[in-house]
Amino acid sequence: MNVAQINIFVGILLEEDENRNFMRIQRRRLRDELNPFDLTNNAFRQMFRLDKNSVYQLINSLLPHATERHILSGIPFTTKVFATLNFISTGSYQNSVGCNSWISLSQTSISRSIHYICELIVNHLLQQWVKFPITPEEKFFVKNGFYEKYNLRGIVGAIDGTHVDILAPPETDENFPPFVYINRKGKHSINVMLISDSSCKILACSARFPGSTHDSAIWQISGIRVHLSRSYFEGDVSSRLIGDSGYPLEPWLFTPFLQPANQAEEQFNALLTTGRNVIERTNGVLKGRFRCLSRHRALIYSPDRAANIIYTCCVLHNIALHANLILPEEEIEHYREDNVNRHDQHNNDLLHIGRNLRNNYIRENIII
Repeated sequence: MNVAQINIFVGILLEEDENRNFMRIQRRRLRDELNPFDLTNNAFRQMFRLDKNSVYQLINSLLPHATERHILSGIPFTTKVFATLNFISTGSYQNSVGCNSWISLSQTSISRSIHYICELIVNHLLQQWVKFPITPEEKFFVKNGFYEKYNLRGIVGAIDGTHVDILAPPETDENFPPFVYINRKGKHSINVMLISDSSCKILACSARFPGSTHDSAIWQISGIRVHLSRSYFEGDVSSRLIGDSGYPLEPWLFTPFLQPANQAEEQFNALLTTGRNVIERTNGVLKGRFRCLSRHRALIYSPDRAANIIYTCCVLHNIALHANLILPEEEIEHYREDNVNRHDQHNNDLLHIGRNLRNNYIRENIII
């Protein structure tokens, strides 16, 4: 290649570089000039799954906790929030979110934004928005909801597990061995424990355990179980969860009769099934509203980052309920993950107490 050809080649490269810089500047200018708050209400909710007022309050709640570096960076803080919401809501790949003209960011910027905003939400809003009832007043409110809707007394929540598919961790990952994340369907997932009230509000969430972990094992080391156990032995014998046969029968957790022996036990099972429908619906609304959790998709992240996204979705779910944002029935993901194996009870003392309490409950509340 002679000097003239080299000069022509260098000129082409410089021109291409100038064009890329020009497009990058134009994209940034377009992003900064467009404001998602200018969208119609319906378009805004479709894109971000929250209304404008909820997103405005979310941004104001996070701003005091944002570092100066992130506030003063080249990407506006609000754009980072919108990018995260759009990704979580649609379940699209990061490049697709970045190409949205209302957001217009590179894939790496989208990735950093999602990680940062989810961390902010988990660290500063999770305990505020996802709270298990502790005080007598809080418990009474939840119990009253289950009694009015399902004619069930003393219920402070419905519990169930649901799987969220994730990317298989690398074979060399010592912190997250990939084989433990393989669930019974042969997919890599996180087994998420959810507890909801009678209105589908999420009261507790645990996204710490791999897909191979059984629901009952997650429950055994749950902080909620520790609290309910302590409360029971301190005198609160009228507060309990309801769960399916994948959980152990305990004084603070009622499960159905595996083989009902009479009409009263059958009626109890029917009541319990009706009340438990709320946690299945909660799971359906959560995954239908935030499609990154849908069973048709997978979180292409390491387990710890995937867990932060799950917790973030739980916070946003409760924010949406607080704003009375009703998800259309056709968007709710109707899917039931039945426990194929019943729980084998190991603590005979708790089983005996649980059976007595369940029988007493039937005598006092089931009318034949």
